[in-house]
Amino acid sequence: MATQNNLPPSVEKAGTARSVKMEAERLAADPRVSDYDFWRSLRNVDNRIFEISAKGQPIPFDMVRWRAILKQARSRRGYA
Repeated sequence: MATQNNLPPSVEKAGTARSVKMEAERLAADPRVSDYDFWRSLRNVDNRIFEISAKGQPIPFDMVRWRAILKQARSRRGYA
């Protein structure tokens, strides 16, 4: 599985937006991940981001990135 840390140089230069799109496409096409898994994971990430922001702490960029990936993957499956 390609992650941001081990992408080939040509993809790494493309930036985060492209890696988010690639990861979302991969997850959306994976039959092992159910629609419920997407919903539950997105809800967990959203709740954690809310907890962190309520404490006035900085939100880790990886959490924001994964929220974008989950939203896009879920959207690709036909859910808003």
